[in-house]
Amino acid sequence: MRGDDLSGVLDRLRWSLARTLALTALPVALFGTPAASTALRSSSGIPTFDAVGTDAPRDRPSAPLGSGPLVLRADKLVLHGSVFHGVVTVQTPAGPERVLKFTARLMDITDLDLTIGGGVRLRARPATTSTIRGKDVLTLYTERLSGSLTSLGGAPLPAVRSVTITPDALPKWLSHPGAPMRTVAFEDVTVSQAGQFGGDLTISGPDLRAADR
Repeated sequence: MRGDDLSGVLDRLRWSLARTLALTALPVALFGTPAASTALRSSSGIPTFDAVGTDAPRDRPSAPLGSGPLVLRADKLVLHGSVFHGVVTVQTPAGPERVLKFTARLMDITDLDLTIGGGVRLRARPATTSTIRGKDVLTLYTERLSGSLTSLGGAPLPAVRSVTITPDALPKWLSHPGAPMRTVAFEDVTVSQAGQFGGDLTISGPDLRAADR
């Protein structure tokens, strides 16, 4: 990628991050040289869980949500110190939307492949682990998460580990009201976020381009 092309993509990335994700507190630290990574497929054979009710309490994010989702694909995703806060309703440019609300202290993302608002694609150097870390907790408003569950912070894993989690399909291990703060890990994961707030993203060997390239 030529220097002038990279500069333009970086400008577009900053604009997309600010507008789509409202991540004013999530600066992107880019280290190394551009390098491609391989996007991994999400798991198949997904079980269906009982749907939850259609009513969900309203939640007010720390900044307005953007006009498009953040779609993350990764070989491995680890949420350290995560807490599931249930299904909430947030206001998006398209209207109210029911989403899953999580908080976490730290996120480790192996083979990060990130599409931002349908316009910009950011990928890390293969076999590297990117991190999102903040002074306080990270807040995630998740539309859908699919992948293979590999860790529940020491708790027994369910018999079926391939999962798709949405506001209408919550596995019992996630939705249990007494579930503590814990580290949860997935492999071959795809996550669609309505918004994400807090923390610094550090990524090695970034490759930035238009999402359709």
